[in-house]
Amino acid sequence: MEKTKLCKYCRTEVPKKAKVCPNCKRTLKGHGCLMTILMFFIVTCGGIAIAMNMNDSVQKSVSGVSDKSEYITMEEYNQIDNGMTYEEVTEIIGSQGSLSSTVTANGTTIEIYTWYGDGVAGSNANVTFTNDSVTGKAQVGLK
Repeated sequence: MEKTKLCKYCRTEVPKKAKVCPNCKRTLKGHGCLMTILMFFIVTCGGIAIAMNMNDSVQKSVSGVSDKSEYITMEEYNQIDNGMTYEEVTEIIGSQGSLSSTVTANGTTIEIYTWYGDGVAGSNANVTFTNDSVTGKAQVGLK
């Protein structure tokens, strides 16, 4: 007796090894490729945001602009953990970050916020939030 599963589109019982539903003719494979593309996009956006913000930090440092409200230290950066909310992160740092990037796809919102390092030209930290939960962080030149 062959094992069966339900088609996720038309809810018809189909053989477990079927790749296409015999009733609605839709493909029954998973979304592994979609998740790979989404993760590639997140990493790419993070890299672009870091590069753009490094340039912005250098310009602020050269022009003498110093907004202490956006500074982050390595000690504060190290306290940020996956799963924290934006509010918890801003409480640690003591300031709001600059929103560098926002992407929404398939009900998932990804936001990257930037804080600048104090004292080192080009230093900054980016924190990635997925649906208001930390999912990644990166820093350049914090001391």
